[in-house]
Amino acid sequence: METEIRKKAIENLNYACTLRYSATHTNQYNLIYSLDPVKAYDLGLVKQIEVDSIITQNDFNDAFIRLEKVSATKTRTSAGLSIDVNTNDGVKRKTVAAKVGDDLYKLSKNREIYKQGYIINGIDVESEFISLSNGEDLFVGDSQGGMTDEVIKFQIEKTVKEHFIKEKKYKAKGIKVLSLFFIDRVANYRKYDENGNPAHGKFAKWFEESFTAISSKSAYKGLIPFSAEDVHNGYFSQDKKGKFKDSKKAAKSRADIDTFKLIMKDKDRLLGNDEPLRFIFSHSALREGWDNPNVFQICTLNETRSDLKKRQEIGRGMRLAVDQSGQRIQNPVINKLTVIANESYEDFAK
Repeated sequence: METEIRKKAIENLNYACTLRYSATHTNQYNLIYSLDPVKAYDLGLVKQIEVDSIITQNDFNDAFIRLEKVSATKTRTSAGLSIDVNTNDGVKRKTVAAKVGDDLYKLSKNREIYKQGYIINGIDVESEFISLSNGEDLFVGDSQGGMTDEVIKFQIEKTVKEHFIKEKKYKAKGIKVLSLFFIDRVANYRKYDENGNPAHGKFAKWFEESFTAISSKSAYKGLIPFSAEDVHNGYFSQDKKGKFKDSKKAAKSRADIDTFKLIMKDKDRLLGNDEPLRFIFSHSALREGWDNPNVFQICTLNETRSDLKKRQEIGRGMRLAVDQSGQRIQNPVINKLTVIANESYEDFAK
């Protein structure tokens, strides 16, 4: 509405006055009302958020290092490393250049976690790895610290447990519970064998293991009358060959058109108890512009430092829930979104 052509078009309407409504104003003219996230929360228009952090402050502060590259010139050999660095705005993950003898404690601006054992003892350009004074070798592309398989497995398990707890509470009220997972790489959820056939990635395998184990417990037996394989799926962008890719644009699905329709369009069907799908995995296609009122759990299996991306992801679960008749639930006790976060509560709250 801010282009010259659009302004002229509106002028041609010969209006007496205009009222403009938008979530993303480029320019603000005589703002008469603002409904921000805090006000929406106070008015009971959105779910409350509770954070279930599985990482203690000490665990979160494990020394993170990722070897990005090694290089050599006539005068020096160096390594490009991603590490957590102290800044005036808190801890930031940055790429630094290091040579043999450099101490990551100093390069991180004196972060205590790097104080012992993080001196660069050697850089092997031919084999593309570095040696640290604590005896560890790190190859290009490898990382230590940050998100580990053990942490991710535990996050998935906690999400499934929380889902079953809410499913048991709300089923009699006619409220279907959905859980949403944001993942770092599509291949971790869905990959391809040598013949190009889709197969489960490690996230899908861990999910099915957790679901099978928890659904077999006496308190939850028969609560969700579907197999582990039937209750989860994902919608991802695809390339021209129909294979899934880590894309920021939500391309139309070909081979998985039914899943696309179910997740993106058929919300009535998705919210019906007869539809098995309850656990949705997404890379980026559901980050903005998609909402479902009955998302009660969001699990972040991706590492992001972007506040905008985090808000977009959390926003997918902020709608007030509906029951099987489509009636909006106003009970604040029910309308709680649980975020299973891969960072400490303090960091997430900030």
